Amino acid sequence: MRMSRSAFLAGALASGLLLIGGAQAQEVVKIGAAVSLTGNFSREGNLLKNGYAYWEKLVNEAGGINVAGKKVKVQVIYYDDESKPQSSARLTEKLITEDNVNFILGPYSSGIATATAAISEKYKVITMTPMATADSLYQRGYKFIFCPAPLASTTLDPMLDMIKKLPTPPATVAIAGPDDLFPNVFAGAAQKKAEALGFKIAYNSKYPKGAVDLSSVATALKDANPEVLILTGYVQDSIQLVKALQSLKVNPKIIGFAFAVGIPDVLSALGPASEDLIGVQIWDPAVKYKGPLVADAAAYVSGYEKEFGGSKPNYITASGTAGALALQLAIEKAGSLDPVKVRDAMLQLDVETFFGHVQFDQTGVDKKASAVISQVQGGTAVPVYPAEIAAKPVRYPRKPFE
Repeated sequence: MRMSRSAFLAGALASGLLLIGGAQAQEVVKIGAAVSLTGNFSREGNLLKNGYAYWEKLVNEAGGINVAGKKVKVQVIYYDDESKPQSSARLTEKLITEDNVNFILGPYSSGIATATAAISEKYKVITMTPMATADSLYQRGYKFIFCPAPLASTTLDPMLDMIKKLPTPPATVAIAGPDDLFPNVFAGAAQKKAEALGFKIAYNSKYPKGAVDLSSVATALKDANPEVLILTGYVQDSIQLVKALQSLKVNPKIIGFAFAVGIPDVLSALGPASEDLIGVQIWDPAVKYKGPLVADAAAYVSGYEKEFGGSKPNYITASGTAGALALQLAIEKAGSLDPVKVRDAMLQLDVETFFGHVQFDQTGVDKKASAVISQVQGGTAVPVYPAEIAAKPVRYPRKPFE
């Protein structure tokens, strides 16, 4: 049975679960997280959960969140949403109305987060959504949702900026990807950015989602003969398209992916053909930011590996930890658990963390968030942009397919 908002608030007040003006004590800050532990997004959901759990460990080891001068321990309550939007929405409501959580840490996937955000907005409970980057989610006028990562429409901007800054920049860009929500957002945004930078669009076309034979796309790209090719698809179709390009000896000077190029799937599937490919990710262990709770990226990597038996963190785990940390900093700035006061404090944050710079705009988007560009060099992905974190210069033009 669903509880009305007024009944929920009355019960929460009676049980002392809401802080009014910071005057009422609370023994624990309860945070809810409905994440995908099974289903299509189980791999990503478990990584996101690890990121949240690592933050919980660190903050509790430090004594808890400082709420108006008192350290309060954190308890994160998890449920498995089975990678289903309806389940995640139902569980989010359960977390708010039955478990009486103060805040929500969001799910993996913008589609699922769209369902849960409506629930948390209904109850005026802040949701941190580090892995929900669809622009549309932040164009609904919601006031209690925040994302510490770059949105889909800006994800490829650093890649094109880097290409434009090359000593002898290329002139033509091609864009190819499946006909699906995120690839379409990437493709449209990439064309707009490329044209704004003065590139000529030689090709921009979609292929059917789930397509396996991409030889016709490779043939069209051979005819277009672009200097730069940006692939906006998912891992498997992007791999298949690169293989098709290799078989036809189609050799753009740059081939860029809309995801992290150094993942094992790419390196093992393409082997030597992966050399010099570039990709984008929202965080890299080479970043040099510093901040509270987690000193820097190196400390995050070493601490995470120790906590999770040698498993290395990636952008999903790091974004989870960073999102929870941003919530912590807003609570401490507000000196209260009152959601409106914490929301107002969130909008006033202007701070650096191990993940990057945090400064939210009125829509809940971190306007300082930016992606990292990596390139496969010697069989390993290394950061090449922005310059301040680059381990090596970008290799341009890329080595042609053999």
